[in-house]
Amino acid sequence: MKIAQISDTHLTAADGPTVDGFRLLAHHLNTEVRPDLVVHTGDIQFLHPDVAEDRARSRELLDLIEAPLLVVPGNHDVGMPGLGAWAGLVTTDERVAAHEAVFGPDHWRHDSDEATLLGIDSELLGSGLQREADQWRWLEQTVGELRPGVPVLLFLHKPVWQVTEEPVGYQTDIGPVARDRLLALLARTELRAVGCGHLHRYRAVPRGTVIEVWAPATAYLSAEDDRIEGRHELGFVEWVVAEGAVSAEFRTVPGMPQLHSADVPAIAETIEAMTGAGV
Repeated sequence: MKIAQISDTHLTAADGPTVDGFRLLAHHLNTEVRPDLVVHTGDIQFLHPDVAEDRARSRELLDLIEAPLLVVPGNHDVGMPGLGAWAGLVTTDERVAAHEAVFGPDHWRHDSDEATLLGIDSELLGSGLQREADQWRWLEQTVGELRPGVPVLLFLHKPVWQVTEEPVGYQTDIGPVARDRLLALLARTELRAVGCGHLHRYRAVPRGTVIEVWAPATAYLSAEDDRIEGRHELGFVEWVVAEGAVSAEFRTVPGMPQLHSADVPAIAETIEAMTGAGV
């Protein structure tokens, strides 16, 4: 089974560089990679989760991918839980509902002959919403129903394990409370891999019998930060599951420019609008 994991596409109704890069990605997946499944690990739309036009345009662009597609939301899709949410945009019921209306359920289970894939909404963890309790309840029930001996791959937007020793001024992972509960629950399964996004970097780290993989962005490179490790290059992750073994490799997209945030003028324009007149 071949899975292409894409992340942090930051698509916009205004088109521009992030959309141009995504078109290259979709063409490469369709003509060269030909995965059995594509998983998008969030930050599908541009920056502000309440811009319905970006959400609708993102759906149109994702439909360029010919393989079956599953998505989980990121903070730019539904907001971020708790204190320190980017631009004060917290996770709300309304934002999650708007996401689900266009992209489908924010958490899901996908079974194949080779593996079981689980997708969860990391932006609910620590939100205190009823949706968070519902997701935990679903996950506990799902874990109890998994097929014995079949590898499990978990996908979500934010990393599960701690990213940095010291705070960096924004949320980099799901935090210790959610992490401990999630790992204790998944210890009852044949968990073999965790794939996430969020940091716009690629990294693969073994965690006992589990491989943790950060998917790179396809939209633009984040600012350099020596406190956060990883390969600072745009691309995607190619997963292969065969005979019970799970592997992951970084892949580039032919012709995709290595854009930085400064190369996407709409980023500064959107932030200025949010802090000024608002969006």
